[in-house]
Parts: sequence; C-alpha cells; structure tokens
Amino acid sequence: MLRADTLPALLREAAATAPDADAFRYGDERITYGDWHALAERLAGGFAARGVGRGDVIALLLPSTPLYLVAYLAAARLGAITTGINVRYRRTEIGHILRQSGAKLLLATTAWHDVDFRAIVDALHAELPELADAIWLAPDAVRASTRAVVEGIGGAPPSGGPASDDPVAIVFTSGTTGAPKGAWYTHRNVLALAAIEARRHPDGLPRFQKHLGAGISFAHVGTMARIAIQIGGMGSSILHDAYDTALALETIERERLAHLGAFPTQAVMLLDHPDRARRDLSSLRSVLLGGAPSTPALIRRVQETLGVTVVVRYSSTEVGIATSSLPDDPIDVLSTTVGKATPGVELRVVDAENRPLAAGEVGTVVVRSPATMRGYWRNPEATAATIDAEGWIHTGDLGWLDDAGYLHLRGRESEMFIRGGYNVYPSEVEDVLGRHPKIARAAILGVPDERLGEIGWAFVQPRDPAAPPTLADLREFVGAELASFKRPDGLTVVAELPTTPMFKVDKRALRSLAEERRGG
Repeated sequence: MLRADTLPALLREAAATAPDADAFRYGDERITYGDWHALAERLAGGFAARGVGRGDVIALLLPSTPLYLVAYLAAARLGAITTGINVRYRRTEIGHILRQSGAKLLLATTAWHDVDFRAIVDALHAELPELADAIWLAPDAVRASTRAVVEGIGGAPPSGGPASDDPVAIVFTSGTTGAPKGAWYTHRNVLALAAIEARRHPDGLPRFQKHLGAGISFAHVGTMARIAIQIGGMGSSILHDAYDTALALETIERERLAHLGAFPTQAVMLLDHPDRARRDLSSLRSVLLGGAPSTPALIRRVQETLGVTVVVRYSSTEVGIATSSLPDDPIDVLSTTVGKATPGVELRVVDAENRPLAAGEVGTVVVRSPATMRGYWRNPEATAATIDAEGWIHTGDLGWLDDAGYLHLRGRESEMFIRGGYNVYPSEVEDVLGRHPKIARAAILGVPDERLGEIGWAFVQPRDPAAPPTLADLREFVGAELASFKRPDGLTVVAELPTTPMFKVDKRALRSLAEERRGG
C-alpha cells in the first residue's frame, strides 16, 4: 500500500508510481492516475483564484462523473473541505446542506434529469449568506470532458497544502430519522480507513483492481471517506452516472469483473432482471453487500444464483468501516450476521448506561477506531449525543454479539416498537418475511394502537402482483418462526417499496403511507 499523510499526497504518490494506470473510465473518457493528479492540481489553482483556501468548504452538486473526484482532490489540495449534494436531492435538502456546511463555493450542474438546480439555488440565495460564489456547468459539459471543464476554470497549481488533521470531507446522513447531519472526517481518518481495509488482505490492498461504480452518488460515505482505498490500491473505476441494471450486467460481462459491490436493492434488481440469464457473469468471484441490511434470503440467493462468495459488511456515515464477514464463513453465518470487527476496529454492545453487555444480550452497537468521524459539522449537541467521552461512536443500531464475536443486528433504536409490553425488532420480522415465496421485499413499522400501544404493520412488494400474500398468510408464516406478538397486525401491498437516494427502504415515506391508509 502507498504511504502518505494526506489525501493529495496519496494521489501524488499513486501518480508517481503508476502514472499510466487507469483511475476512471466514464463513457469514452479515460483518466489515468497521472491525469487525475495533474487535473486536481490545476483545478485547485482555479479554486484558489476564486478565494478558496484552507478551512473553506466547497459543495459539489454533481452527478457521479470523474469531475466530482477531480474536484474533491482539488479542494483537498488547498486544505479545503468538500461536501457533496446528491443530484436526487431537491430544495429542502439542498438548502439544508448548503446552510449547515457553510459552503463558500458551489460547483454544480445547472440541471440534471430535468431538475433546474440553478433556479433552486437562486431561490435560496437569501438564506445562504456564506455562499460567496458558484460555478455553474451545463449538463453536457459535465458529461463530455473533465479535461475541458478543468481547462476552462483551472489555474496555476497552488503552493502549500493541508495537514493530516485538517478536515477533508463532510458527509451528510440520509436524513431517514430527521434532518441530515454532516459527519466530518480528517485526512488522517480517511487514510486510517484505507489502512484498516488493507488489514483484511494478507498481502495488503489488492492493486489495480477494476470496480464498477454503478450510479452511486459520490456524496455518500462510500466515496467521500473510502476514496483512499481506491487510490492506495491504484484501482480503476468504471463509472455510470445513474443506476441501469442492464448496463451493469453488460459491463460485468464485457469487463470480466471479478468483484462487485452492491446495495441490497441493486442486488435484487440485478437478480430479477430479464438480461441476467443471458449474460456471462462467470468472471464474478465475490459480491459485497453493504450500505443497508441484507435479508438472509437475499444473501442465499446471491450466493446460489451467481456462484460467488458473498461478503457482508456493516458501516455507516459516521463509521466508515466496522465489520466484515470472513472468506470461509458458512452460509448460516453470512445470512444471519454482519461479520466480525475488522482488525483495527473496536466493537461493543452496550446498555442504556453505556455498560458492555454479555454475548447474546441486545443493546446499542458502539464502534471506536481511527477511521470514524470526528463529529457532526457545526452540531456540538448531536456530536455529544453520539460520541462518548472515551471516543466510542453510538451508532443508534441495536444488535448483539455471539460467543465468536459475530455481530447480529436488530435494526435501529428508533425503529424498535413495543407491542403489548413486548419489544419487537422490525429487522427480525423482515428477515423471516424475506423467505416467504410470494414476497420480493418487505418492511415492518410500528404504528400506534389504542389497545396494545403499538402494532406491527407490514409493507410488502409481491413477487407476482397478481397473487399477493394476505395478512393471514403473513401471520401464519411469521408465527411458525417467531413469537406470536411479532406477527404483523396490518398489511399494505405496494408495487414497489420506496427508497431513499441511497437505495435504502424509506421508512419515513412508509410511515406517511401507513398514517394515510389508517386515517391519520
């Protein structure tokens, strides 16, 4: 693995080591590590000429193209801080991120998929006193040539640079349980994340591996905090600016990809796509499922259908890396746990008094490592509520550790509900429903009930819309596996479960639907 103390220094070392190695391919554009370094240097000069310096925040409202990653490294070169804005976000989310981050400069596409971002930001102007400048790019320019964009706004490479403890990235949470919060990371944090990842491999980070970046927003922690992993291994990313299952399948076949990373939703879409059976996917050796919980049924299906090793991980916006399954884990372990703590990461389950719990006891999952966030940007109250005095991140996830140290998740603290005095963890019921032959996907919510306090409400996406399961079917199926109080008391059949911009099931949207269906 390459050695450096800041993100720009890591890129500079990669460019010196393998200048002609592909860093990105996007459509017809190919950018090598030598190109990436040179473009970032020139764009940093352009940012500096607009008054951006160390400690300033640059917001990127861009799709997942090479320009985003060049701009990220350009900002880092100045000691500036990047925050990303997902192009699927709209006025409220965009305004919140720009205000909370205190962005001084915005680099943005004027529009994307028929959404006029310039009009949105112009309408927010009075609410953004810290936003001093904006660089607007037409969608065609963003798609066409990173080099042309940088040539148009770049300048002479700047002097100086960041320190290892300078902030480098603010990654906003998805906001599924409230207003998005900005987890901030230093150069030291993101480099520590790459070093921890390297420990999973006997010979260090694999070098020159190809990866498929299929429509995942670069504003996600998976890019913002984990980009050092790609640079450290001088990997090559094939980029798609939107998720297209048919294109992903075609790319796997054409590029003979050996490894694939996917959100559970994407894995379902890939397995169910009519092109999957006719594509040669025999090159695949492993599929990493992360970003959201995977049901045991999905894990088994991926492994059995594609004939691959499934890797399951657990992380979050606040915790860039936490656990991973092991290569020789049997299917029963893969399908019921999220693996063990990655070497270099400390993991505990604690009670309400922050005391470690014994194996088998359900509590809050807490994580400590050099690669976790430093706090929530400009939000000391939320930081104090999440990071304790000993540096443990309280994830808000519930789970338990078994005797072998494997973590079993039970869902979010905020999602647990109490039915008639008994705790119900939605993920446990969802795992069982995922094995029902008539169900493609399912989600459970606790909703108010006058008699029992709360009851479980199931939202089900059927495999065959013409033959959905009934509530009686679900209650019988769940009752055969779990206690009677865990059986769903209500059912809503939906054509498709709503998802957030990061492909997680949107339970806030489901809660609104439940209130609507139950008359508020």
